[in-house]
Amino acid sequence: MNKEKVGSTELRHEPEPGYRTIFYIVFSIAVLYLVVIMSL
Repeated sequence: MNKEKVGSTELRHEPEPGYRTIFYIVFSIAVLYLVVIMSL
């Protein structure tokens, strides 16, 4: 029988530089697009 480790494993990664800025730019473009579409 295999004994399993007790506890949780955690996957970690280093965030990519500039990811947050790109996310906010894309998110704001999407919101502007939805505002334009909904106002027509």
